[in-house]
Amino acid sequence: MHSLVYRSVANESFELSEIYSMLSRAKDYNAKHGITGCLLYHNSQFLQLLEGEKEEIERLFQKILQDPRHHSIVVIENDESDVRLFTAWSMAFYDYGQNGLSAHFKLRQIDTFLSESSIFSKKSTLALQFFSNVKDILFAV
Repeated sequence: MHSLVYRSVANESFELSEIYSMLSRAKDYNAKHGITGCLLYHNSQFLQLLEGEKEEIERLFQKILQDPRHHSIVVIENDESDVRLFTAWSMAFYDYGQNGLSAHFKLRQIDTFLSESSIFSKKSTLALQFFSNVKDILFAV
């Protein structure tokens, strides 16, 4: 199984309603192609983890790279993985909104959200990289 984690920045014109529409299409696509993962959005930043067969992940990521609705794409992890962290989700999603949320609320929400995954029960460098970037996005000053 292959895993890929990347960050990007949404263009100012990319509205939340469009993100939800994109997410709906992505869930259908991912389910048909055996891809699972998680997408977080906060302060115009995306963090996405994709899991599946290497060819499927590479094909999808090429589409993601061509998407003009975001920029500054940085690959954090792109490697084979022993574990699938989001087995039940074609694409888990949580929108933390724009600013204004307390640190306590953010921590409680991420704990609830990720508790439904295997991220806390399966040791992997992928999980550490992913959670480190979640923290960076949610608590950036």
